[in-house]
Amino acid sequence: MKRIFSLMTLCGLFALASCQPEDTATVEKDFDFTASLETARLGETVTFTDNSINVQSRTWTFEDGTPATSGEATVDVVFNSVGTKEVTLTVTYSDGTEDKGSLSIEVTNPLSADIAVAGLTKMGAAKFGKEITFSLENVIGNPTSYEWTFPGGTPATSTEASPKVVWNSQIDDVEVSCKITRADDGVEVTATTHIVAGNYPMIKVDTEYGLDVYGFEQGEVNKVWYNWGSFPSDPDYSTTGEHADLMTIVDGGANGTAKCMKLDLARGALTANGSPDCIWEFAARNNWPNNPWLTVGQTYEVSISFKAEKFDLTSGVAAACDWLKVFTFVPDYLNDPLRGLGAQASWSEVFDGDKFEETSMTELFTKGIWENKQEGQEQGAYDEYLTTDWKTYSYQFTIEPGTIGNEGDVLKNCYVAFGIASIGDVVYVDNIRLDLIEE
Repeated sequence: MKRIFSLMTLCGLFALASCQPEDTATVEKDFDFTASLETARLGETVTFTDNSINVQSRTWTFEDGTPATSGEATVDVVFNSVGTKEVTLTVTYSDGTEDKGSLSIEVTNPLSADIAVAGLTKMGAAKFGKEITFSLENVIGNPTSYEWTFPGGTPATSTEASPKVVWNSQIDDVEVSCKITRADDGVEVTATTHIVAGNYPMIKVDTEYGLDVYGFEQGEVNKVWYNWGSFPSDPDYSTTGEHADLMTIVDGGANGTAKCMKLDLARGALTANGSPDCIWEFAARNNWPNNPWLTVGQTYEVSISFKAEKFDLTSGVAAACDWLKVFTFVPDYLNDPLRGLGAQASWSEVFDGDKFEETSMTELFTKGIWENKQEGQEQGAYDEYLTTDWKTYSYQFTIEPGTIGNEGDVLKNCYVAFGIASIGDVVYVDNIRLDLIEE
């Protein structure tokens, strides 16, 4: 009985539904279209987009444009003459109704230019104190005013067509810009170029991995650095070798930079004759993408910034840089931590020979920074203690002919190394540079 009732009920519902009058379908409509530019230069592409809803068909018309008409939802158009151009769109919806609208595009003459620079070195650097002349070339569109910017330069800005500028501080990447304006239509365009202010830097940030190996701005322990030495007076460090835990990246670099490397050498002590019991050495040689290639006959400047944590001679706390050196040396057995090749037995199995080549150790430059005082003063008293203020040490050297190389006069994969003598002190290092001194 229950089944019969259910069937009858369904039949009744079907009959009721079949007797209802048909509803008239409604169409959601929204008329909307946009242009990527309100003002375009002659020959510049403007993109028009129909954002309307439930469109059955559409017709664009572009006054003096290419194309002149289109039925596509998105159209790229180039106008063929200057002036105000009218664009219209007619939309037919799926219910047969229409909407129509228009907008105007102002087309102006082109305005463009490139920056020309006179007075740079061969490597594109503005030497300290030398006047560099800037001007515009490949100019199109008759600009009437100029707004130059020269970060770190003198002057820092100019409205002249061809200004002269001098830099007196090292800036490895200066973006020079000039905004040109045309008075009759107000069109503005900015041209830019990049130069180096000062000496040309041979050490650069690894662009592929973004690691600042010698400036420490990456903010993490620098895996490419290694250290070597021992502290005979400390049982935990009495065996000569590498101790990665001595190096960390900390805040507060030299010359206002954010980070620097901390060398925890507070374990050092004095020997019986009053000298430190260890010279601990540091280098980043197993990092060939960041290590520069130097040329015989060229002059370079190596510099490095240091400071100490305490420097208290009364309690026997002091540190100094004993030596600063530049080497070329990349042995086959070292792997490059930046690229995670710890499992590789040999770099030469991985890298193309024109980028990597095994080299023997050649000392290109050395400077003993920690020198004894005048004769007659006690042994162990030194001129160049590291104080709690940052100090930068800079030295120039020329690679003489006859230096051992592996490709003519080019010395591949060079790096900076230094040795620290510590008497119970912590040392900080930053801004390690190796720059080309150009004529």
